[in-house]
Amino acid sequence: MDPYLFKAAVEGNVVPFRKERQNFEQVVTQLRDTILHVNIKSQNEAMASTIFVYQILNICPSLLLQVNANGDTPLHVAAKFGHSAMVEILFQHSRAQPGASQSGGLNPVWEMLKMTNKEENAALHEAVLYGSLEVVKVLTREGDPDFSYSANSYGETPLYLAAARGSPGIVVAILGSCRAVAHGGPGGKTALHAAVMSKNLGNALVMASICKFFFRRN
Repeated sequence: MDPYLFKAAVEGNVVPFRKERQNFEQVVTQLRDTILHVNIKSQNEAMASTIFVYQILNICPSLLLQVNANGDTPLHVAAKFGHSAMVEILFQHSRAQPGASQSGGLNPVWEMLKMTNKEENAALHEAVLYGSLEVVKVLTREGDPDFSYSANSYGETPLYLAAARGSPGIVVAILGSCRAVAHGGPGGKTALHAAVMSKNLGNALVMASICKFFFRRN
C-alpha cells in the first residue's frame, strides 16, 4: 500500500480514494490489510468514527468481506477492537448489497457473522476474547438465534471463552439471544467447567446464568 494512501486510511481521509482510479481490493499492506482494516485498527474505541468506513464501502462495496492474511474480515477487526457502531455500519452495508435477500433467502448479516478466520474464530469469538460487551450485544442481537457457534481451532466456543474469563455480562448476552448455544471447550471441558475454574470475581454469576439456562432448556 502506498504510504500516502496508508496515512489517509489511518486518518480517515476519504479524498485521496475518491481521486484514485484503481482497484482498492489490491491496495493492501504486507499483512493483506485493506484500507478498511487499516482504518478500523487505527481508531480509538472511545472516539471511533464510522464516516470513513461508510464512505469507502459506497466506493468499493467488495471490501466488506475481503480478508487479510489472518483471514479477518473488517467485521472481525471491528469486533476485536470493540467498535460497536462500526459493526452496525458493516451490517447496514451488508443488507444493502445487490442480491442481498429481502425475503426468504440467505440473510447477508447472518452469513457474514458465520465467517471464520484462520484460527476459526467468528466475529463473536473475537468480541468475547477482547471483552467487548457492547459488540457482543450487537452481534448476538443481529445473529441467527438458531446458529450454534462452533469451537475455534483451540476447541473454544464463545460461551466457553466468556465463562473462562468470568464475564457475566457477555454470558448473559449470549444466552439471552442464542437458542442453540454450543458450550464446549478444549479437553472435553464445558463452559460450566470453565466458570468453576475461573478465578474471576464474576464466576459465581456466570455459573448461575449457565445453570439456569440449561436447566430451563432441559
